[in-house]
Amino acid sequence: ENFMDLKPPLSYDEQVEKLIEHGIIINDTEKAKRILKQINYYRYTGYALQFRSVPTSSNYVKGISFEQVYRIYQFDEAIRDVLRKHIEKIEVYYRTQISYGFSIVKCKNPPHDQHYDETNFCNKRGYREVMDSFEKEKNYYKDSLIVKHHKANYSSRMPLWVIVELMSFSNISKLYSSMYYSEKDSIALAVGTGRNSLENHLHCLAVLRNKCSHAARIYNTEMNPPAKLSPNFLRKHPTIANNSLFAYVLVLLKRLPDEASKNNFLTTLDAVLETYKDDINLDYIGFPTDYLDILKQNKQ
Repeated sequence: ENFMDLKPPLSYDEQVEKLIEHGIIINDTEKAKRILKQINYYRYTGYALQFRSVPTSSNYVKGISFEQVYRIYQFDEAIRDVLRKHIEKIEVYYRTQISYGFSIVKCKNPPHDQHYDETNFCNKRGYREVMDSFEKEKNYYKDSLIVKHHKANYSSRMPLWVIVELMSFSNISKLYSSMYYSEKDSIALAVGTGRNSLENHLHCLAVLRNKCSHAARIYNTEMNPPAKLSPNFLRKHPTIANNSLFAYVLVLLKRLPDEASKNNFLTTLDAVLETYKDDINLDYIGFPTDYLDILKQNKQ
């Protein structure tokens, strides 16, 4: 097969020249080079996608400056910080909810290791994938006192409430979706929602968490899976797309464990949007203009 050659690597000077060639206005070459050294040409141009003259072309519409695109990058970085900080609260909370809800039903009888038995899970394959993946993750923690202690005393087996503290959020989300309805329902009930919504919300937040942790672009990006929003909400707000960042923000807000965290999230999120309001286009994150009112009305 005849594949094309990959693109040649460009020096920082060549990167600046290429941007100018494609129509980006650069007033301060040294500053542009400093920024490209920090954030990578390929990553930078992701934030300029909305300014392409036609989607298939590398040329940009007239009058777009290097700074303008960089401001959108800075917005993305700032909003990821806010999201990451609040997803962390959700992670800690749901580790507790999920391990407690399962253990208190299934692991009351000795030897209390029923979470190692796949017959206690509805989706056996999903459960096995989680546990295989956890075995690999455990290696990152092999020097931790928790792991050493359980290796010495319990032939490496651990209670579920210990396991969930070492498990990735994606695996916790998959573990929940592998459970039987009985456990799914009691966990969902404890947090005031239904099992299908909770399963979807955990999946969405695991995806968002990984994007934030790997500094992936969330501006001008479609989210997958689409978020489950209530039929009532969708009737009231027909223009809100459930694969938008706004839909994921709504999910994050609903899943925060207490009123104080919800209010803190809204305040810090709004501050970022306010700071960058002249640099970004709300359509590219699926935010309606009255986003704050909608979020305040749909906190629960």
